[in-house]
Amino acid sequence: MYDETSGSLDARIWVKDADGPVLIGERFRGQDGLLTMAWHINPKSIFGVMWVEDIIDEKGNVSAS
Repeated sequence: MYDETSGSLDARIWVKDADGPVLIGERFRGQDGLLTMAWHINPKSIFGVMWVEDIIDEKGNVSAS
């Protein structure tokens, strides 16, 4: 997904509730490399967000961050 104003979609942030997963935000990477968040709920109600992503080093090895 690409949005001219936000950049390219980098990650979606989900929470699980009784009715199933709920999308609460999305992380975008701009053309300048900066990350921005778009929250679908009041961000003050979020106590913390953690995600795991693959990081590839110069040798092509993948690790979690």
